[in-house]
Amino acid sequence: MSGLIPKSAFIGIDDVAHLAAGGEAPVLHANLEAATRFLLDKGDGMPGRERFFATADRTRAALAARLGGRPEDVAFLGSASEGLHVASEGIEWRPGDNVVVGQSEYPSVLLAWQRLRPRGVDVRAVGREVVVTHDEIAAAVDRRTRAIAVSHVGYLTGARHDLGRLRGLAGRVGARLVVDASHALGVVPVDGTLCDVVVACCYKWLLAVHGVSVFYVNSRRWPGLAAPWVGWHSTHHEDDWRRRTEYRMREDGSRFEAGNPPFLPVYLLDSALRTLDGLDPRAVEGYVLALGGTLRAGLVKLGLAVLTPEAPEERAGNIVFATDRWVDVERALREAGVLVWAGDGRVRLSVHAYNDEADVARALSALGDLTARGAV
Repeated sequence: MSGLIPKSAFIGIDDVAHLAAGGEAPVLHANLEAATRFLLDKGDGMPGRERFFATADRTRAALAARLGGRPEDVAFLGSASEGLHVASEGIEWRPGDNVVVGQSEYPSVLLAWQRLRPRGVDVRAVGREVVVTHDEIAAAVDRRTRAIAVSHVGYLTGARHDLGRLRGLAGRVGARLVVDASHALGVVPVDGTLCDVVVACCYKWLLAVHGVSVFYVNSRRWPGLAAPWVGWHSTHHEDDWRRRTEYRMREDGSRFEAGNPPFLPVYLLDSALRTLDGLDPRAVEGYVLALGGTLRAGLVKLGLAVLTPEAPEERAGNIVFATDRWVDVERALREAGVLVWAGDGRVRLSVHAYNDEADVARALSALGDLTARGAV
């Protein structure tokens, strides 16, 4: 089984098994060309700036198509964490209100809400085990729940939430559904129509870089979400400086961008999306789930403590196992030419559209050697 994206499209992965897209994705050759295009546009004065905004608009449209929303509902922020902050500030909290979130969530998904405790917000962090179930979330939701916050795919476990079920749960109590899709967008479908807000970083599965993140607000569900800051870009422009005594916020997603979008990272994101959009998203999902299933089965056969669910619909590209020796395991795999992420007592192997059976076989062989020596 060869990859859906040829390895030759990337820089420096011909001789390694790059299974680290969940941490840092490899660099597309096309992204170098995009960076050069940005720099040439940068040197072209105002016509170049016009191309900046045209590229940003094209990128918004591509992201909106993936999320099932409208381009004007997409904003570019510096990080997914910023987007979570915006969502948390958009709710009119009253003492006794609560938010439901998994205890094993990515830190920013927790912190966005934990910071609200001095306002009397009850942060209900649930989960007896590292994989948080839908039933555990449901049991914590009541009539005072104002938000349910989840990662679509867990960074510690690779487990995928069913957004449809969560939408139904949130809808019954009038809560917002805030989703971090950093480990989903680009590899499995993310239905933004089910969510109030979707955030995602772009340097992992979207094959871009740091410095830009997706902030999508479902304007049909949350039309009144306000920006917690203001700047020239987020307001309607008044040409006459003498009349700038008041301001009016923009109505579309640009109200969340106080200043210029991060154009250089946007150029690279535009380039990466062109690569991904050349593939059928369902084909990408099917390929990744099949290859990930092979990898997961191999890890189970080695006797490793696999945390990722077996059912395809309950996982995405991350396959994770627990080990106290995660630092040593990551180093040993790297020395064997297998790139993975490790942290928090976990080793995470990430399967993307450029990976193939040879990558999986190389990883399992290296882990087999480590297991035989009792080094995992």
